This record gives sequence, structure tokens and C-alpha cells, in this order.
Amino acid sequence: MTLSAMIAVHDETALAALASVGVVRRAKRDFEAGKAVVESRDEAAATVTADGKAVMIPAAGLPAATCDCPATGICRHILLAVFALREDPSAEMAPVTSATDELHALDEAGLRKFAGADWDKAINLARISGRATLTEDGANLSVQLPDVAFPVVFLAGQGLAGAVFKGAKSAKRRMTAAAALVARQRSGAQTLDQITQDEDQIAQMSPAFLGRVQAAITALVAGVFGGGSVVAEDLVFDLSISARAQAAPRLTALLRGLVQQSRKQRAHHIAFREDRFLADAARAYALAKALAQHPEDTQLTGTLRRNYRDHDDIDLIMLGAVQWTAASGARGLRLYGYAPATGAWYTTGQARGAGMDPGFSPRNAYDAPLWAGGIARKLIGGQVYLRRPRVSDDNQIAWDHGSVERRPIPDLVEAGVALQNWAAAREDIAKRSPVGLRGTGAPVPVLLAPSHIGDAQFHDLEQRYQVTVADNSHTAIALTIPADQHATVDWLHRNKAAVQAMLCEVTAVDLRQELMLIAILFKAGDGKLQVMNLTLDQTTPQKMAFGDRALSFLKDKVRFGTAAQPAPSTGQVEILCHAVFDATAEILRFGQSQALDALGWRADALQLALLAQALRDLAKDPTADNAMRVSYLSTQAILHG
Repeated sequence: MTLSAMIAVHDETALAALASVGVVRRAKRDFEAGKAVVESRDEAAATVTADGKAVMIPAAGLPAATCDCPATGICRHILLAVFALREDPSAEMAPVTSATDELHALDEAGLRKFAGADWDKAINLARISGRATLTEDGANLSVQLPDVAFPVVFLAGQGLAGAVFKGAKSAKRRMTAAAALVARQRSGAQTLDQITQDEDQIAQMSPAFLGRVQAAITALVAGVFGGGSVVAEDLVFDLSISARAQAAPRLTALLRGLVQQSRKQRAHHIAFREDRFLADAARAYALAKALAQHPEDTQLTGTLRRNYRDHDDIDLIMLGAVQWTAASGARGLRLYGYAPATGAWYTTGQARGAGMDPGFSPRNAYDAPLWAGGIARKLIGGQVYLRRPRVSDDNQIAWDHGSVERRPIPDLVEAGVALQNWAAAREDIAKRSPVGLRGTGAPVPVLLAPSHIGDAQFHDLEQRYQVTVADNSHTAIALTIPADQHATVDWLHRNKAAVQAMLCEVTAVDLRQELMLIAILFKAGDGKLQVMNLTLDQTTPQKMAFGDRALSFLKDKVRFGTAAQPAPSTGQVEILCHAVFDATAEILRFGQSQALDALGWRADALQLALLAQALRDLAKDPTADNAMRVSYLSTQAILHG
């Protein structure tokens, strides 16, 4: 590459990627003040006197430039020299091929050679970076990977080796190769699922690897509370993108989440919460221990692969559907069905892992054939008799196996699926929610038949709607609606009387159970039951009759003239456990806490014997391992106590 072409791509944005914005601004002010003179120049190199210092800029690129000042790296004088060369009237501007086109023209062999031993990790990182942001600035290209602090900037004509990354030098090859893979997929050069890896993508996680994961987690926890978490952050992130970790999506997501929280703590971000960090770290630590004993347990790994077996015919009421995305980049469609004969919930759906099958869309799957019974969308809101299904151990039904016969839908309350009492609903949720590590995986569906629906309120800090619904005993429970569901909230406000039931997914969010509304079952103007899936359907245009609107008014103003009573709180167990998190953070930060003995006695009084013993062990031996045990038991006590 000639000197003119190399200088042409180094605009202010590119220089800021090499140095800092402040130093670039100072160099620009120095140039505008006339502090740089071009002494000599050809297409191989140039010499510049920059604020009294001798600078040599070769065509090979700025990392090879020299300056006789004592600073290391790309100093202010080198930047000043670049500004002078860019404005040199004697220079001829050379045509430059864009970095995007250069990456598109690369082949896999060249990219693999550049990545070297980091090839597999680069592929895994690219596959979980579906939300990467690509920005073209002139001929250059900036790729911001999710969960990575700095972008990779590809400078036109500089090749992979000339890409700029401000992060750790040890991570540059991996980050550059991953960013190049993402850019190539976006440009249509090659899809990620066509790229070969050296390691087996479904490699078993060895006890030695999982031991390293546990050690990295405890190091990160110690770093967050004791200072100096950067090295541990890099190690945890490095482990999360290894081929073995990719075989356990749940572990991968937890490790990446810990890295995100650690970065927020270092930045003193208001969103960082010590209790949540400790809870997630403890869950990841415990999951690594469990996987060492049960590496093929799909409830622990979270893998999308399942073993299906022949099953008896099933009568199913199809109640709703939701499209989902995971932190890892996986996405899919999930449909819920209920078998009134057995009282069992079933799911079916389609999904793709991170970076797999870029043409797959959950919305397209929603309109695809299901069980040879027509379109999936049209089966929702009805009852089907499913013949010759194949079902996995966790009640997932194979999408493309079996045939259906449609039947009239029964009364949802009489069928036992729509619950009118929230105490019974909580009991049902608890019964179907596995405790421990297996209980933090798939969401649990529940269908509620409210007697009263309040008005939705928007929470600015949490960026979501919340609507309170009451049961037949006037007990209230809060349902969450995603922030983007403005039309749904408006429709719900105007059509409360038409609502027959509300399908929710119960998940653990911020140390509490959250009921996310995913579908509304309502009677349309023709009296037929219809389903509106919040993430998949447009808000129904149908209007209620005048009588229904009047009934909605009466429900709000007459039958429920007094406010619904809130559900009982978790009480003393939750108070104790949050105090335990505070004391654990104190132990990790200072090595001791005066509160542990008293908390142990309180745990005994609440019949939390395991937590009480763990608190005493932490007081005797204040290590990060014991802190993880206390935090895990506290998390379980809050969620299931």
C-alpha cells in the first residue's frame, strides 16, 4: 500500500481508535496552530517535524511510525504528522477500496491463518454476536461486538493485521477474526454455520475445564469486591466463548452476564446490584459443579437438542405462542398446549442457535405447517387431537411428527387450565417449577382467569408495563408487559370485559418471580374465542359491542368498588436473605462481617438449616467458595422459600 493511500484512510475517527479522542483533538489544534512541517515525502515514507519532534511515517502503517519523543506507542506528534500529511497540497489522493469490500473478498483459509490458535473461539464469539453493530465511516468499518468494551476498526487497505482494537493485546487476534466473520456474514460472503472448526462443537465439558470455570468465577467475585477485576473478566469471557462452554448455553449466558455486571461495577453504573451479581455468580458456580457430574443433562446444559420418543395420542388445547431470543444469540418460537385429561402442559416450537441459519425467523415458523394440521398460527386458540406424536422427557413435542384432528374448545375454567384463584395459581406454579439449578431454565406457563383487570402503569426505570389483575377473592397479582407493547396496552384498556384468560410465562428475574404476559384469550364480536400473542400478532382491529363496553365499565366501577388486596409478600425469608447478601459482600470486601452470627441464628429460627450452617462456615473460613455457597442458598430461599 502506498503512503498516500494509507494516510487517506486515517481520518479523525480512525485516529481516535488508535489513540484517544482527547489526544487527537490536541493534535488537531496543534496542526491548526501551524506546529507541523512536512520535510520530505514519497510513496514509501515521509518525515515531518511535529512541534519540534522528528517523526517518520512509513507506508506500512502508523504502528511502524517513529518519533524521537520519550512517549511510547502512537503519540501526539505522530497524530500531528498525520494531520499535516492529510492536508499536504503536494500529495496525490489514491483511490481506496473500502474495508467492507476487502473483508467480503477474504477467504476462509486466509482468515483461519490469521486467527491461528484463536480460530475456534473467534467462530464461537461471532456466532453469539448477532446483535453486533457495524458502522461504515468513509472507507473504514467499525464492528462493535456485544459484551466487548471496544470496537474493532478495520482500516481500508490495512488488512486484518492493521485492524485497530484498544482492548487487551492478547485478545486482539480473536476479536479481529470474530469481527471479520460477523462482517462477512452481514455482507453475504459466508454464513457462520458454513464455517468449519477444529474442535467438536458438542465437545464434552471435562471436570478440568469446569474446575477452571469455578476458579475464574471466584476470582471475578473477589476482584469485583476487592478491586482489580479486569484480568478475571477477560478470563471468564475467554472461557464463555470456548467450544466446551458453547455446548452448555445456560453456562455461557451466565458467564457473559457476569462479565457485563463486572464492567458496570467498574464503571460505577447505577444498574449494578451486589445481590444480583452474587446470586448470578453463585448460580454459575453451582451450575459448573453440577455439570461436572451430569454433563449430558439437558435441563442443566440448556441445549436445544432433545431426544424424542413415541407417545400416546394427546388431546391438546393450544393456548398461545411467543417468540424469544437468548443472551447467547439463539432465537426461536415456542407454542403452549394443555392436556385437560392429564393436567399436563406441553410445548412445541422451532429454534436456532447463535449464528445458525440466518434465514430462520420465528415469525416465519409461526406461519409454517405444524403436525400436518395446517398453519401453526391457526391452531392457536383451538383444541386438537394429536395422533402419533413424539415427545421428549421435558414434554416438548416434535414439530414435524404427527397429525391432528380439530375439536371444539371446552370451557377453560371447567377444563382446569384457567385458574381463578391466585393462591391456587401459586401452588400450581410451585408444583411445576423444579427447584435448584433445574428450576432456573425454561419458563413455566400459567393461565389466569382474572375477575378484575386494572390499568397498566409504565415503569421508566425498568422500562416495562405492569398491570394488576385480581382473582375471585379480590387478591391482586402484577403481570409484566414488554415496553414495546403500547398498542396491546391500549387495546387491553378498552376491551377488559372481552378478556377470558391471560397466558403468562413465570421466570426468575432479579431474585423474584415475574409473570410475563405473552397472550390474551378473548371473545371476539362473533362470540368465538380468539388469541392475541403479544410478540407475534398485531393488535386485533375488532371492536366490542356496546353491551360489552358497558360490562367493562360495570366491572371496574361496581363489582370492584374497593381496591384489590395485594398478595402477601415473601416476608421474613426475603428480608433475611437480602441481609445475607449484604453481609457476604462485606466479607468479600473486608474479610469479616459482624452480622454473620446473628444471621445464622435467624436462619435457624426460619428453619433454613442449610443456610444457617453455610453462614457459620463462611464466618470460620471467609473464602469466595463459601461465599458462593451462601449466596446460592439465599437465592434458592428467596425464589422457592
